[in-house]
Amino acid sequence: MIKIFGKVRYHWQPELTWFIIYWSITIMPIFIGLSLLYERTKIPNSIFFLFAIFIVLFSLGFHRYFLIPGDGNVKIVSLNPFKPSKVAIGDIKKVEVTKSTLTLILASEKQHIFYMRKWPKKYFLDDLALQPEFRGEVELLDNFTKLDYFDSYQKDKKALTKS
Repeated sequence: MIKIFGKVRYHWQPELTWFIIYWSITIMPIFIGLSLLYERTKIPNSIFFLFAIFIVLFSLGFHRYFLIPGDGNVKIVSLNPFKPSKVAIGDIKKVEVTKSTLTLILASEKQHIFYMRKWPKKYFLDDLALQPEFRGEVELLDNFTKLDYFDSYQKDKKALTKS
């Protein structure tokens, strides 16, 4: 969760399989560049190109977040331009929360799974629950394995300060 230009961003990562594939592709140019560097005595120009590819992929890998602008939608920013980037808050039927994931179940029975850390997930849920359009339910799953983790969700809901 980062506040940039007055907008609060709740960062997430894709499903675990896509997460592993993407980050494996991201670090591949570094290893190829290091192997090219090992083969030669001087630094070839292709190493700089491969390092630039790594920097671009690395920065795009962290460009996944939620925004709740206050117009009744949740904006989902990701790398996939073919997915719809807005979900109406009123269409969210259920939110399932586990220790590492957050699943949005829409009224059309679509499920979207997002991997999030503890505190961005908590503040996102608090902000979502305070929206007047949200009529869904939040279900905490696997709360018997780590009960202390879910104690933070049972306290009073408060949104992040907008100042």
